[in-house]
Amino acid sequence: MGSGEAKTRIAQGVDARAGELDRLALEIHAHPELAFEERYASDALCAYLEREQAMVRRHAGGLETAFVAEAGNGGDLVAILGEYDALPGLGHGCGHNLIGAAAVGAFLAARDALDGTRGRVRLIGCPAEESGNGKVRLLKAGVFAEVDAALMFHPGDRDEIDPMMLALATLEVTFVGKAAHAAAEPYEGVNALDGLLLGWSAMSALRLLVRSDSRAHGIITDGGKAPNIIPDRAAARLMVRSPDESYLAELRKRVLACFEGAALATGCELRHEWSDLCDLVKTNRPLADAFAQNAQSLGRTLHPRRPSDTHGSTDMGNVTTALPGIHPYLAICEEPVPSHSVAFAAAAKTPSALATMRLAAKALAMTAFDVLADPAMAKRAKEAHDGRRS
Repeated sequence: MGSGEAKTRIAQGVDARAGELDRLALEIHAHPELAFEERYASDALCAYLEREQAMVRRHAGGLETAFVAEAGNGGDLVAILGEYDALPGLGHGCGHNLIGAAAVGAFLAARDALDGTRGRVRLIGCPAEESGNGKVRLLKAGVFAEVDAALMFHPGDRDEIDPMMLALATLEVTFVGKAAHAAAEPYEGVNALDGLLLGWSAMSALRLLVRSDSRAHGIITDGGKAPNIIPDRAAARLMVRSPDESYLAELRKRVLACFEGAALATGCELRHEWSDLCDLVKTNRPLADAFAQNAQSLGRTLHPRRPSDTHGSTDMGNVTTALPGIHPYLAICEEPVPSHSVAFAAAAKTPSALATMRLAAKALAMTAFDVLADPAMAKRAKEAHDGRRS
């Protein structure tokens, strides 16, 4: 089968499943679930795959809500990645309901178009992108073994081929003090909340001196139990981000020093833990060019990133450190809408969003076919990845 014929078949395969893919995206949107709790979404996606005669392995990598399906024989192996977790209080304010459905549609369409083409396509259902670094756990568990290229898309408010996704480290800080009656004997206590707030103020002052492309932000997760008790415990969760991984390492030390100094000043004990380490997304140019050409053939023009734009962080960065990959954005709305907002959650269930999801499924499947049908492309992707890493 020639490339043009295969891509026509891919588009037809997605169109034939449009009703089911739309249903999945809308049902997952209506049942938002947080990291590692995506049981409804995972079950819905797996059940549909099984109805499509796909061999599904649930609980992939030892994660309850992860899954894998694979098709094809020999040759190169392309992974198509799905996400389906939601945000606390916002539901699908990042549009992961669309990512999961698009990945399933892309996998099935690519599977059906292989038809004698040597190569394999693997669908990887990835939980806990918003918190928990599910892909990092799957990498460590070997779920990405033998993968030559990893493909996914993300909903946005602009068509962008190489979005800036920052490197990230999450910091949990806990101040431990001593409880006392806040009115009768406050001098007998050690105020953990004062220690935390002093560190927070130091971090806020530091932000004036931080590079404009880097970030430090967070929330207080525990501020004490009652106003008439000197708090003996206070805690916060912080995120430190930068497009420069060496600068991120320096910034991590400076942010932590804010809280170390505050603990010393207030007589508190400081406990801290770094987690959810996300690498910078490293867009693979051969794969990105192929995706952009396929999207163009479907009527969408992808643009390079704008110098001032950032799009948060993702554990897809860790995948692109390990192997060639792409993480393009496709707009689901005509006007700019900030992600991680109520407005974006509303946009993620509109007809425009569903149409973009189906187009993404086609472009992903077509790009997977490009890699499998042309071994030289997989080689170029690997050379670009290895060259950037070195």
